[in-house]
Amino acid sequence: MYDSAWVILRDLDAPQQVKKDRSNPAVFHIAGFHYDIDGRAYFIAEPAPQIVQMLSLQAAREFGLSTQYATPKELLA
Repeated sequence: MYDSAWVILRDLDAPQQVKKDRSNPAVFHIAGFHYDIDGRAYFIAEPAPQIVQMLSLQAAREFGLSTQYATPKELLA
């Protein structure tokens, strides 16, 4: 898993972008859910939809999604 990747979650229609948690680099946020670096639910007690596919750059472009790395706002200041 990496920051700004695009994934398909089970039971969600649209691709979702991965965002790394800036306060805990072991956590990734996808559509309001928390995942670890291996794509598993980070919190055992919090259910999260299964990641069924990580999109390649080409697949993301075909969906019309941004394939540019999203620079954190705090690094731009």
